Parts: sequence; C-alpha cells; structure tokens
Amino acid sequence: LGMAGAGIGAVAASAPVFHDIDELIASDTAVQPRPWWVKERPIDDPTIEVDFSMMERHDGRDQGQSARVRAIYYGADRVLGAAALSAAELAERTASNYPGYTYRSRALAGSFKRVSQGTSPGWAETKDPAPVKTPEERGEPKWTGTPEEASRMLRAAMRAYGASLVGYTELTQEHRDHVIFSYEKGDSNNEKYIGTTIPVTAARPIVFENVPKAYETTEKLVIPNVPLWEIAMSTQGSNELWRSAGTLLGGMANGNTFYNCANLHASTYNFLRYLGYQLIGTIGNDARYVGSEGGAAIMAGLGEASRQKLYTLTPEYGAPGRLYGVLTDLPLEPTHPIDAGIYRFCHSCQKCADSCPPQCISKEKEPSWDLPLTEGKETIYSVKGTKAFYNNLPLCRQYSNETSHGCRICWGECTFTVNRGALVHQIIKGTIANIPLFNTYFYKLGDAFGYGTDPEKAEAWWDLSLPTLGQDSTIVAADAGYGK
Repeated sequence: LGMAGAGIGAVAASAPVFHDIDELIASDTAVQPRPWWVKERPIDDPTIEVDFSMMERHDGRDQGQSARVRAIYYGADRVLGAAALSAAELAERTASNYPGYTYRSRALAGSFKRVSQGTSPGWAETKDPAPVKTPEERGEPKWTGTPEEASRMLRAAMRAYGASLVGYTELTQEHRDHVIFSYEKGDSNNEKYIGTTIPVTAARPIVFENVPKAYETTEKLVIPNVPLWEIAMSTQGSNELWRSAGTLLGGMANGNTFYNCANLHASTYNFLRYLGYQLIGTIGNDARYVGSEGGAAIMAGLGEASRQKLYTLTPEYGAPGRLYGVLTDLPLEPTHPIDAGIYRFCHSCQKCADSCPPQCISKEKEPSWDLPLTEGKETIYSVKGTKAFYNNLPLCRQYSNETSHGCRICWGECTFTVNRGALVHQIIKGTIANIPLFNTYFYKLGDAFGYGTDPEKAEAWWDLSLPTLGQDSTIVAADAGYGK
C-alpha cells in the first residue's frame, strides 16, 4: 500500500492491519461516522452563504500574516519592533515566575520541535523519504476502482498516517476560477502605503496548464488542467494546551496540531503515487496551500464556519486542530457540507470576541457580504463572496508577534473547545444543532464547567494524566471498541 514510504515504525505497528487494498476498502473504519445531530447539506451549499460571482482567486501574498500587509495598517516601525516587545515580555514574565513561564515550562516549550518540512514536501513531489515506485516503474497497471471505493480507501489510509477527519470536494471550474489561490503565500508587493523598509518575500503565481502532471519551477507552481479533487483533512490538537493559551505552553498548542504533518504528507504522497496518482500541494507547509484550508474543510463537510473565521469548527473537536487541503487526480466521491448548528451558534455567541486581547474579532450580531475597512483603508487580506464575520487578521498577527507566547487565546476560549467525558456535552451539542433558543445559556454554561483559558492551567497541566500528544484519537473512532 505504499506504507513503506512513510519511514515511521508506527505505521507498521498500527491497528487494524490491512493485508491488501480490498480489505482497506471494505473496512468500516474507512467510513467517517458523524454524531446523530449532524445533518448533510447539498454540495457547495454550506451553512455560511457563498456567492462565487463575488469571489476572485485570492493573492496569497495579501494575507494577514504578511509583514508588509500589516505595515499597510500599522506602520513599518510597529511591525519591525514586534520582536523587541516579545523579548521584553518574556524577560519580565521569566523574572516574575509567571505561570506558564516557570523553569520547567521554558524547558518544555524551548525543546518542543516538530519534523522540519525542509525540502521534504514539494509542490508535487517528495524527496525525503525517497518516493516509492509508480505502477509504471513496477510494470503493473495503476489501481482502479469506483470513486466510492477510492474515498473509503484513501480515508482509511490517511487515518493510519495521522489525519483525524478527511473529506473531499470535486475541483469544479467554478472552484478553479474563484477559489484556488492566484499566488502562493508570501509578502505583498503593494508599495502604495509601505515603502521599502520591509523586504519582500518572493512568491510564485499558481497557474493552470494543459499538462498531465503538476510541477514547479523557480517562477511558478503549475496545476494540470485535468479532472481533480481536493482532499480536506484535519489533525487533532490538545485541548489542555489550548486552554493554557497566553503562556509558553499555550504557544506550543499550534505546533502540537501538526507535529506529524511531514510524515502525513510523505505517506499520503507515496500512497497515491504507488496507486498511480498524484498529490498536488503540501500538508503542513503554510507557504504552499492551494487555497483556503478552512474553505475546503467547510465545503467537504469537516466542519462549519465560525465567528473567529480563522478556524473552522468541527462537531468532534470544536476549534482545536489544524486544517489542510491538497489536490489529487484520483477520482473521489465528494462529501457533503454539514449543518450541526455551529455557525448559527456563533451568531449569538461572541465569547472569542469578548476574550480577544486586541479586540480584532467581529462583535456584529449578523454576518455580512460587505468587507469592512481596516483602519480606514481597503481590506486586501479577506476574500469577498461569503456572508461572514470579518476580522482584523493583520492586527491578530501583529499582536501575537508582540507577545512572548503567540496569544491564540480565542482557540482555548471557544465554547466548543470542550472535552467529551460527560454525557451532558453530547446532549448540549445535539440541542445546539436543533434548538438555538438555548445558545446564549450554553455559552455561559461553559464558564461554569471551568473551560476557557487561564495561565494557572499551564502549571496544573504538569499534574494531568493525558493521552499521547494530549490528543484523544478515539473521538472519531466507532469500531473495535473505540468511541463506545
């Protein structure tokens, strides 16, 4: 099955064991069961309203994390001075033994490393580990099956490699014309407001060409004009680390969610290559997303949009976790958008906005089609075409850079960042999906349960008995006694 390309012993030791692809397809673990209250919606019709006619392919250089985009709204001096502010806060909190900055916390955060992406995940190839042989190189035909069989097979394989939720969308012409990024992520070359004090990070255009295989050069990233499908996936995060947001342990939470992404990318790439198909884009490398990973997750039914907008909320995990989207020419059965009452809940709940230190999350009562101005200037980092709550993403990134911990408080404060041990959580989620009358009450109930962020939780974390990586992988399991 191409698992030898993973380069990790955990794959060989994982259960259940599949002896061939037929067993993999037939396995019930290949089907993603959802909680009873999650309803399917028609393809391309998620709970957040979408108008493709308003939408243009977004320039990946114009995004809120870009230093040059932040300088448009907050000036080059503030952007360039962020590191000094962060260092000063770190020194002050270290000296005062602030919770989450104690000796052991600094040791843990300072030594937490993830596998470097390095040269491993290219746009359409993986160099390290070495790629497995294709069917042509092995002298046998490529794998063939129905889209339904392929979808079950790929989902099971990716779950074995470390993905949590997996869904699919067909890359229609509408998606090609409006959704795929026009440039990879980099720094904006817009000189209108920012002068030249912040250097430009080179970014290549993403183009479609009449070629059979994707490729990249120093000048461009190429997607072939062939039938393609997008694979949307999530990797789980640790609730307890997210609830330590505002400290060094909270700063680890983001890295914890894509700790295994280099292996997930290489394994999935090799699995598809072994079958005779290609993977386009990268898992875990922010610079080479083919499009909005949140948008892909919403369209594929992994979750729903949120007030915070930067993250997508899933019925299983809520906010914690990371999302990724890649393309393949393996024909897949599209999964449907869902309605679990989550986005509707965000209309009445604004806990993330209330807890945001720089107040950059919208507090509007209803979402809007209209992009608001940012600091009186045109908002270039958000995409038109969704009826959404629009947030000040450059300010979000700037504030996080000015702190020693990277903020991320809204992730830990989200009402859906809950555990699942108590039956009441399942009852509440089912109620939210069907009876929005109690939404405001449930927002307050989260505080009563002791959820949310607190620096003291970073110190209490050391005495908790938690699963590997702090993640409960049984949340999305339904067989072999798991999730019962």
